[in-house]
Amino acid sequence: MAEDGAGMMERVLTSVFSFFGREETEKKPRISTFYWNQEKRIVQRLEEEVSTCVEIWHSYVHPRVRSIFSFAELDVILFQLARNVNKDEDPITGGSEDCVLWHGDITVNNKMEVQAALCIVHKDQTKTVGFTNRLLSFIFADDDSYALLQNLPVTKDALQMACGNQLCVNLAHISI
Repeated sequence: MAEDGAGMMERVLTSVFSFFGREETEKKPRISTFYWNQEKRIVQRLEEEVSTCVEIWHSYVHPRVRSIFSFAELDVILFQLARNVNKDEDPITGGSEDCVLWHGDITVNNKMEVQAALCIVHKDQTKTVGFTNRLLSFIFADDDSYALLQNLPVTKDALQMACGNQLCVNLAHISI
């Protein structure tokens, strides 16, 4: 039986965002980023640089994403990504050497571990908060890598990072 568009979207969002559903963010565990980003202050991109990054990243987006997110929704996600990492770092094309630290929203899991989070506001004004590294893997991973990620046990946490830093959003650091 064919899956309707809403069912497919819900299945993908559940996979990408794990335990996060569509509800108001005020009900989600979120904390301020103020305390930790004092250690290494972000050097933000200018709006022109953000736009350039987003344009470049669009060329790396996997086709599966276009069936779930509209171009405008994807733009919002990519703009958040570009604004919340240091201007000299690229989590998509930057290579595998250095961590790319997230300076956006964060969440804390049951073990009190801080993890990078991203908020998406839907057309009906509901919000979905999910793990940044899960979303990046959905958007940018090739079919083989994404299949490996899909076979990982379902958890209510972000994907593990090979570098051990859950605030790192370098796509190359996602542990498969």
